[in-house]
Amino acid sequence: MQTPLKTSLLGLSFLGGALFLAGCNGGTISTATTANTTTVAQQAPAGSSAAESDAKTGSEHEHGSAAAEMEAHTHSTKLLFAASGDAIPVGKPTTWTLQINDATSGAPVKDFSVVHDKLMHLIVVSRDLSWFNHIHPKYEGNGTFKVTTTLPRAGTYNLYADYTPKGKTQEVAPHEFATTGSEITSTNVSLTPDKMSGPWLVKKVMAHPEGEPDAKGGATYEVALMPMPFPVKAGADTMLHFQIRDAKGTPIKDLQPYLGAMGHAVILSSDTKQYLHSHPMEAGEAGKPHDVSKMGDMSAMKHSDSPKSGGPDVMFHTNMPAAGNYKAWGQFMHQGKIISAAFVLSAGAPDANAAAAGHVDKPGDPPHQH
Repeated sequence: MQTPLKTSLLGLSFLGGALFLAGCNGGTISTATTANTTTVAQQAPAGSSAAESDAKTGSEHEHGSAAAEMEAHTHSTKLLFAASGDAIPVGKPTTWTLQINDATSGAPVKDFSVVHDKLMHLIVVSRDLSWFNHIHPKYEGNGTFKVTTTLPRAGTYNLYADYTPKGKTQEVAPHEFATTGSEITSTNVSLTPDKMSGPWLVKKVMAHPEGEPDAKGGATYEVALMPMPFPVKAGADTMLHFQIRDAKGTPIKDLQPYLGAMGHAVILSSDTKQYLHSHPMEAGEAGKPHDVSKMGDMSAMKHSDSPKSGGPDVMFHTNMPAAGNYKAWGQFMHQGKIISAAFVLSAGAPDANAAAAGHVDKPGDPPHQH
């Protein structure tokens, strides 16, 4: 879903699904994750499986000391996930099937909208958030998507299927699983915020083919990030200003569009419950600066159309819903390869005036669409 300067923000709970471990589809392991439940906070620990998680509902949600009407996103679909074989192996390709059905009738959802060149974006991360992949399952009709992928090591993983049923709003369905010989862990992630080097956070990364984040031998790049304003505050509009440079630190001005935009940013909270997918703001073409003059009026700014080339600066608008640590992955394309850089950001407690206005979540509050 692409609206002017609105980050795709869906706080995700692993809500009331059923776990099927026996003999489905000739030896597949599959899980049904129900997504028609109102998305609200859960009491189950981080890392619980869909089958173990309970949704908390009702009107107990508050902003500050004043009770507020619960704002929630209701899903119209559910995701059924299946992996070929009796388990999900490590270091070997396996085929995943993602079936999207109507949450009420159970009938397959047959039509989807193309969003950023794809019918589905699938984000896969290890539970400790140290490994990340952005892949695109192939649609086979009748609500069925398939993709063959390889996981690098044993442990727990989270995936987020991002799709838009035709004529409806964006849906993000989460699923959690463990590889062969592993059990789903409820260990919370401990993230250490990156330190500034002057006004920037700077990382050296290696380019890789799309969908193959562990590939070796690619060209080296320097990716810098300047969060604006800094320090980041929960509930406040934040600009993530990325600058892509070559290995020597020279800004690159011929970035290529990646999936219909000059870049993509995916952000996850340390407990993996908050998922944000942001797209670049207006401008960013070579020789054309970003318009940041309306920083105080985010709704007046627009996402960019896809230019033929651009850079070195790519900016994203976002809003961290609650205080805590977040990991942000910026992805860009140069010379046909993907440049992925990850940064850990800390969102501090909200300013008093923002909290008083009732626009900031408290820890444990239901997630919101801001």
